[in-house]
Amino acid sequence: MVSEQSLDLVLFLNGIPVATAELKSDYTQSVQDAVDQYRFDRLPRAPGKNLAEPLLSFPGGALVHFALSNSEAQMCTRLAGADSKFLPFNRGHDFGAGNPPNPNGAPTAYLWEEVWQRDSWLEILGRYLVPVKDDKKRLAGWIFPRFHQLDASRKLVAEVLKDGPGGKYLIEHSAGSGKTNSIAWTAHFLADLHDAANSKLFDTVLVVSVRVQRRRRASPPPSRASARTCSVTRCASRLC
Repeated sequence: MVSEQSLDLVLFLNGIPVATAELKSDYTQSVQDAVDQYRFDRLPRAPGKNLAEPLLSFPGGALVHFALSNSEAQMCTRLAGADSKFLPFNRGHDFGAGNPPNPNGAPTAYLWEEVWQRDSWLEILGRYLVPVKDDKKRLAGWIFPRFHQLDASRKLVAEVLKDGPGGKYLIEHSAGSGKTNSIAWTAHFLADLHDAANSKLFDTVLVVSVRVQRRRRASPPPSRASARTCSVTRCASRLC
């Protein structure tokens, strides 16, 4: 780093930094302390030097930044000092926020035991990560899955692969939790799905919605659209 500050953890892929993490113990601090450390001490540009921090700047730095304590986790894809926006990366507990108790360790152990596990991490970077472009087609950010989005899409694909087409599934997402992205990821994964005999399970996947916003966001960039998906949207008033 350009400044004398140091990060607790950096994840590399073939020598390229893809994620950073600040770690806190619940005995002395909380996940909010890790968030504040990113916002006020881990700046994209070194104070007084006007030099980009190679791990923290955008777009050349790591793709995602995790604030982590023993009990909770949050993430941010673009650091902007005090304006950095962190989102929860928790499993949820009793139909609410946070994480369930873990009899075998920290409640956030799923992060390094599951999410950062090699095959899982490569799938996230290769299939889930989506670039966000501005009006001039310049990179403006990244869409990185939150834990509940990752969990829901993976479970749906696993169930369809096990039981075959024709099932009915209900996924509950709260307001503002990224339902549109969960639908888009799942639709494209199902369109790519092959059975044990390497036969495609679906020729086409249709996404039917009453929200215009979802139609605009239901398709990833062309580089990610490896199979055929379609979106059908109608105004809610016409369905009444």
